[in-house]
Amino acid sequence: MNLDLIKYPVITEKTYLAMFKNRQYTFDVALNLTKPQIKMLFEKLFGVNILAINTHRPPRHRVRVGMKLGYRPRFKRVILTLKEGQSIQFN
Repeated sequence: MNLDLIKYPVITEKTYLAMFKNRQYTFDVALNLTKPQIKMLFEKLFGVNILAINTHRPPRHRVRVGMKLGYRPRFKRVILTLKEGQSIQFN
């Protein structure tokens, strides 16, 4: 598995609270990954046990640069629920 498939962690107020209350971590990943591939990737990369995976594809955002209209790139948002007592370190 390639590390480029994970784009970045999503850090907002809502995801920060879910991280501490429910052990849920949110990431943006490549659009073509399936749930089994995501589970294998994160378990090997971070050494954690994943209990549940929820995914969704947020709507595209329009971007205007001068007279040109376009769209931001697509991605898949993943919410991972970890086993009790485990965490993912962001370094």
